Amino acid sequence: MSNTDSFIEEVSEEVRKDQLYGYFKKYGWIAGLLIVAIVGGTAYSEWSKASKASNAEELGDRIAAALETDGNVQQADALAAILPDAGGAAALIEIQRAAVLADNDDKAGALDILDTLALDGAAPEIYRELAMLKSLMLRGSETEYGKRILALDVLAKPGAAFRAVALEQKALAMMDAGKTDDAIKQFQALLLEPQVSNAMSERARQSIIALGGTLPDIAEMLSNGVQAQ
Repeated sequence: MSNTDSFIEEVSEEVRKDQLYGYFKKYGWIAGLLIVAIVGGTAYSEWSKASKASNAEELGDRIAAALETDGNVQQADALAAILPDAGGAAALIEIQRAAVLADNDDKAGALDILDTLALDGAAPEIYRELAMLKSLMLRGSETEYGKRILALDVLAKPGAAFRAVALEQKALAMMDAGKTDDAIKQFQALLLEPQVSNAMSERARQSIIALGGTLPDIAEMLSNGVQAQ
C-alpha cells in the first residue's frame, strides 16, 4: 500500500469518527430518553404491581373485618362503607351485602341491590349473571313462570358460568308450577351435566325419587344423547 493510500484511509477513518460523534451529539439524547423510559417503565411496572397487591390485600382485610362485625345490619353498613374505595371489587361486595341483607330478612333491600347490579353495564358480566341468578332464586315462585324460565334459560346457555345452578333452578321452577313430569326429566338430564357438583347431583336424585320418578340409567341416557335444556 502506498503512502498516499494510507493517508487517504486515515483521513477517511477520522471523517467517519467525526460524523459518528456529530450524530451522537445531535441524536444521542433520543437514545438517552429511550434508556430512561425503559428503566423508568420497568420500575413503574414493578411499583404498580406491588401497589395493586398491597391495595388488594388491604381491601380483603377490610371486607373480612366488615363480615366479622356483630349483627347483619352492621355488616351490611360496614360493607357499604367500603364501596367508594372498592373499584373493581365493588360488584362482589354488593353481592355479599345483598346476601347479608337477605339473611336479615330484608328481602326488598337485597333485591334492590341485586337488580341494580344485574343491569349495571359497567360491572363484569360474571357478576351481573350472578346477581340475576340470586335475584331469581330469592324471588322464587313470585316471578311468573314463563318469565322465570326465560331468564333461567339465558343463564343456562352452554358454557355459561352458572349453567348447572340455573338448570337446577329450572327444575325447581317446574316443581313450583306443578309440572312434575317436566321437573323429573330436568333433574334426570341435570345428572349428565359436567359442572354438576356431588351435592347438586345428590339433590337431583333425591328430588327425582320424591317426585315419584325413577333414577335414570346414565349410560343409556348418554347413548341417547339426552341433555338438560
